Amino acid sequence: MDYARTGKYNRYHEGGISMGALKGLIEKGIAEDGYIEKASNKNLDSKTANKGTNNYTKYSRDIDSLGLMGCQGQPWCCTFQFWLEVQEFGLETALKHWNMTKKSYVGYNCFATYNAFKEMRKVGMTPELGAVSIFNFSHAGRVIRIYSENGQKWWDCLEANTSSNLSDRNGGQVKIKKRPWNDSTVKGFCYIDYSEPVYGWIKDSGRWWYQDPDGGYPRSEWRLINHYWYLFNKYGYMRTGWRRWNSSTKEVDPEDGSGEYYYLEESGSYEGACWHEKNNGNGALERWYVE
Repeated sequence: MDYARTGKYNRYHEGGISMGALKGLIEKGIAEDGYIEKASNKNLDSKTANKGTNNYTKYSRDIDSLGLMGCQGQPWCCTFQFWLEVQEFGLETALKHWNMTKKSYVGYNCFATYNAFKEMRKVGMTPELGAVSIFNFSHAGRVIRIYSENGQKWWDCLEANTSSNLSDRNGGQVKIKKRPWNDSTVKGFCYIDYSEPVYGWIKDSGRWWYQDPDGGYPRSEWRLINHYWYLFNKYGYMRTGWRRWNSSTKEVDPEDGSGEYYYLEESGSYEGACWHEKNNGNGALERWYVE
């Protein structure tokens, strides 16, 4: 749903923030409102099917698939917040925002996440749009709206593994809650500077592209990224499946049918990664890993 067009988005996004990155993240979070945890590892992508109390979610599954600890079957309020970062920015930038690396990742734990931000002097007690809120009762949320009502200031908090109760840390749902400005249950807010140049993998309308630190991006070329080869078309979008590449004209899938065929992984954690023929593999293919 386009919240900006329908007006629903504006209810949760006020104050003049114009950064598209933060807007997209908040929209994705609002779209998850109403998701209920599952009784088992089934129907994880459905909002309401297989309802249960065993802490099974698509969020933990997706983080697990990236080689990180998603803690499936465990409390998932903080994992959900990191999942949103990955969905909007890709893993590399999400880890940067979380002040962690793949090796040091502890984003499943509320207090460990708070400490990672605190070490970088990125915590405080004032609600800011997009900030991750850590609560004293070991719970996490995100500030998605700041506003005044009847002369008092409030903020709306997007929370996971919760219920309508303001102090519920294990309620099993994604919900949006209205919180008082000086909420005494808040341990602190973790601040993320969304005005910083974003680089790395970015998903746009279901398609991936890669932004370089200088703001550029690969077009009509191969790019070696984190040990794997990826192919980008003339618009800068990563390609998947069987594709032809004409190295002379630098074209992907040229109309004249020229070029050599390459297979690029179609889904999963290595989506877009190129495969090549194994050495002495009698034509068998394997994912092309470069040291």
